[in-house]
Amino acid sequence: MEKENLMIRLRQALRIHESGDVAAAETVYAEVVGVLPHFSDAWHLWGLAAQDLGRHEDAVFRLGRAIAKGGEQGQTLYHLGVSLHALGRCLAAVACLEKAVRLEPDNPEFLAELANAMLEQKDLSRAESLYRQVLALKEAFPQVHYNLATVYRETGRDAQAVHHWLRTLELDPGHWKACFSLGLTLQFDNRIEEAVSCFSRAITLKPDYLRARWALHLALPTLFADEEEMIRARQRWMAGVDELQRTFFPASEVELEEARYACESTTNFHLHYQGGNDLEAQKVQGALLTRLAHRIYPGHEGPLPPAVLHEGRIHVAFVSSFLYGHSVFKTHSRFITRLDRRRFFVRVFYTGTVHDEYLGSIMRECDVFHDIGHRSSRLIEAICEVAPEVLIYTDLGMDPSLNLVSALRLAPIQCNAGGHPITSGLANMDYFLSSDDMECEHAAAHYSETLIRLPHLAHCYPSPRVEHAIIPPGAEREEGTVVYCNLQNLIKLLPRHDHVYPAIARAFPQARFWFIDVGGGSGSVFRRRLQRVFSRYDLDHEHYCRLFPKMDLYRFFGLIRQSDIILDGISWSGNNSSMEALALDKPIVTLPGEMFRSRHTHGILKRLGLFETQAENLERYIAIAVRLGKDPAFRASVTRSIAERKHVLYEDPEPIRGLERELERLVALNHGG
Repeated sequence: MEKENLMIRLRQALRIHESGDVAAAETVYAEVVGVLPHFSDAWHLWGLAAQDLGRHEDAVFRLGRAIAKGGEQGQTLYHLGVSLHALGRCLAAVACLEKAVRLEPDNPEFLAELANAMLEQKDLSRAESLYRQVLALKEAFPQVHYNLATVYRETGRDAQAVHHWLRTLELDPGHWKACFSLGLTLQFDNRIEEAVSCFSRAITLKPDYLRARWALHLALPTLFADEEEMIRARQRWMAGVDELQRTFFPASEVELEEARYACESTTNFHLHYQGGNDLEAQKVQGALLTRLAHRIYPGHEGPLPPAVLHEGRIHVAFVSSFLYGHSVFKTHSRFITRLDRRRFFVRVFYTGTVHDEYLGSIMRECDVFHDIGHRSSRLIEAICEVAPEVLIYTDLGMDPSLNLVSALRLAPIQCNAGGHPITSGLANMDYFLSSDDMECEHAAAHYSETLIRLPHLAHCYPSPRVEHAIIPPGAEREEGTVVYCNLQNLIKLLPRHDHVYPAIARAFPQARFWFIDVGGGSGSVFRRRLQRVFSRYDLDHEHYCRLFPKMDLYRFFGLIRQSDIILDGISWSGNNSSMEALALDKPIVTLPGEMFRSRHTHGILKRLGLFETQAENLERYIAIAVRLGKDPAFRASVTRSIAERKHVLYEDPEPIRGLERELERLVALNHGG
């Protein structure tokens, strides 16, 4: 075939390619390359065809040949980078894309793809800078607005994220991912009705988008404006679970994968902050997750035979996403590092993404450490491969990537260790490890699991390093005032208890109240609640109340040090925060309820033998708080008692010894002993 005819054929093929018939064009490109193997343009077009067909390995080879034959051209390097990125070869992709950008520094497509690679590598700062460059060159670029919004969301700048997702939808009204992402951010910002509207729109645009359907039915506010909103939210959520249980039946491989993403996209975490018994709600959700888990990951339905001892020791595996500088590390890490290694072989499956010095100590001190990340299929495979006798989940209900895994039967004995202090509701979760000092007498009725009451506080808590306290900005004291500090996340404070603060202020005008706003729209809702309730007492909430932004640990200690009295959360009591406040000798007013999560401080003070600041009702809670403020001698007496006895709270080995005894008992039962 003459070269001139080949050129005609090549131009025809290019027109065919541009019309959408890529397979037909690819045949002609192959024909031209076969006759003219040194023709770099033909290799380039042949590579583009493979890329358009999703065959990125072929594209990499062909585009590489184009470069070898014709030198490094911007377009060829760009497309090679795109295919390398699609194959997960990020470093090689970045190298190609950086060369392309050097050749054409003002090409927005080149810059955008390099930014995408940076986003993939979690280099968020460089990704942001590159996306901004792109928009300076080409503002009407919807996908770049979408990706920049993602960067802002991951770096906690939700207002900017919302702006760019809205701009994405202005430029591309059919961008269903932007609808969904905008909905998630609005939900986090407590704009629940707007969030639901976004999820509905995403489903309209893409009816098979199961993640949006899941979110639509299970959306919950992060903080409740009033009691009526709490009731409506629970009713709506329960109806949503029922609807999904009746209609959510993914079948094809694509649907099952999308269903997995949906199930692992969210938890019902915020449902648990309503102060009630959530056993039935947890069981309803547990049945839904278990059914879907068996569809998505079949083969894990039945009971497992007892495992073989590992080198003569009981094989215990812990699954956690929070074994870094997190509260779960403080309450649960010693179970991993201090179990008797003569009797137990300890393995850790880490499903988080944060790596720090605390995680490093876990990695050094367990027998085997698996760095899994948020990959449920890999976690299931890893657990099944090593077949532990006992599987302990330290923090169920917090990381949605464990929703499906925890519903499966992966070990003969499976335990919920209560890092999130609520029953799982899962049929395959056998035991709940709780605290003997914190639980009420009839607590077993609150769990779908069999309750195990470990000694004392059920943790070997490390001594808080309060000597490193740093006073945070804004924590200056007004002369003559007494500071009452609530250390809980605002989501734990219910509208029904808001009157406690103005009631204390009315009885003791020198009172001042400090709270911590961790962001996400909760602060504005809580301020409105304070304004409303203080106005009923003819008081100005701004005079009495101060909200501090989220702070690091040592500034948190500094905030405690600057306060006089700690007001415990009433429906969700402090555990870590109370242990840390007592390390600084601060009196805590608490009102224990029925549920485990409302009794942490009760158990801690019980361990100290302190009952003077424990109330039996709201009236006594207010009265104790007022007395601590008005009566310096009483406050000093409580403070002295804490200082004298607090040593018993920390480094307590008894919960670990208790867990060892329970594990040996459970294994013996499982082996028929």
